[in-house]
Amino acid sequence: MSNVAREIKENLKLSKNLTEENDGIFTNIACYLRVSNLSDEEQEEIINDILRMFLDWQEEGKTVESMLGDDYKKFADNIIAAVNPKKHILKRIKKYFVALVDFSFIMLTIDFIFEYFPKLLKGTHDLNLIYNYTLVMLVSNLFIIIGVSILVTYIGKTSFSFLNNRFYKLENFAFVCGIVALLVLPYVLSLKISPIVIFSTNIRYVIGIIVIYWVYKGVKKIRPIAITS
Repeated sequence: MSNVAREIKENLKLSKNLTEENDGIFTNIACYLRVSNLSDEEQEEIINDILRMFLDWQEEGKTVESMLGDDYKKFADNIIAAVNPKKHILKRIKKYFVALVDFSFIMLTIDFIFEYFPKLLKGTHDLNLIYNYTLVMLVSNLFIIIGVSILVTYIGKTSFSFLNNRFYKLENFAFVCGIVALLVLPYVLSLKISPIVIFSTNIRYVIGIIVIYWVYKGVKKIRPIAITS
């Protein structure tokens, strides 16, 4: 487990000590910070500081609004500006690239399980089955990545609207409907166009790649715990 993952787990555990009102404010601030340009380490360190500050005020009988005012977005923006996240642009690019690679392997695994694994179980092709990666699969993956990224960023950036805008739920519903339409579009198009194969390879190589990826992810997650135990 990485340091960031441990900090997220610790923050989640500590946040359970907040009152319902303070937890709502804290959650919105945390969501907003997590879609900012701050590095993952900075995000969790700042979130932890804010959380402990909230807990101290709560113990002293003070309200968050009396200490910060009611413009929580401005409070979060001031913190982000003070840290100057622009210096971490390369780290952000690396983070998105890693997320893209992880998502691609997840989609490859899902496609193998539902499309090719049943054929292997039937034994009709054995391990001589050819795996075809089509243009529709590529476009679908890109649409899903873009759609999910936009959705997560939108929810984080508009988290404070929940506190101040009675139409927030309606706006969110309309936005989610737009994202769903974006994700469904590639599948609709696939029904109307002939499959275009980008590359083909023996299913053995695909199985090998999938196994190596998930073993690597498992070792990466377990190894730090084994070292510290």
